[in-house]
Amino acid sequence: MIRRIILGTVLLFCVTPSAFPKFKDDEQKYLDDQFKAILDQMQAMGNQVAALTGQLSEIKQNQALLQNAFLRQQHQLQDLDDMLSSLKVGNEENFSKIRTAVADLRAETDSAVNKLTGQAAAPAAAPPVAAVSTPAAPAPAPSRPPTQGYVTSYDGTNVTIDMGSAQGIQQGAKLAFYKASDPNTRVGVMEVTQVVDAGNSRAMVVTMNPGVKPEFSDIVRVVTE
Repeated sequence: MIRRIILGTVLLFCVTPSAFPKFKDDEQKYLDDQFKAILDQMQAMGNQVAALTGQLSEIKQNQALLQNAFLRQQHQLQDLDDMLSSLKVGNEENFSKIRTAVADLRAETDSAVNKLTGQAAAPAAAPPVAAVSTPAAPAPAPSRPPTQGYVTSYDGTNVTIDMGSAQGIQQGAKLAFYKASDPNTRVGVMEVTQVVDAGNSRAMVVTMNPGVKPEFSDIVRVVTE
């Protein structure tokens, strides 16, 4: 019996050292596999972050292009409106001729459409008879419209506008503030705090109607009164 106990003890001491290194190797391989999987996941996340950064940069560039196009369109519409106002006030006779020509062109277009669709053409209105009158005195020159610009960026009550020294803007100048959706109703007043260059200035909101805040493309005009 004692011999069996001694023999079992000897076998146990012989087997244990050989099994321990194997257990350690398996454990190390498991840790290596887990570490490699974590590295792969981090690499994939890095690639996703890089792709999202590229998409964000492209979106910002497209937004800047759209903003510039919108501002150019607003300037062009304002120029057309000023030109029409000058035409109406400064040369009423030419404006009347243009209206008559447009009416004739519309009548010809309607007649052509009616012929194509087989409908009877509506009777054309008789052209207006020009009244004979004595030469009128020259119309007074139209009053110069106030200098107008737009909000290009804003941060709380501080805004940037697309007017500068080229438009005669000076530090301390007062600007009336209008919403783009209602360009005829003043909602606040701003004061120029810095003329950045020929086409840009910074301003600070002085007064503003309740519930109103500056937004991109809002209208600003130099206070003339």
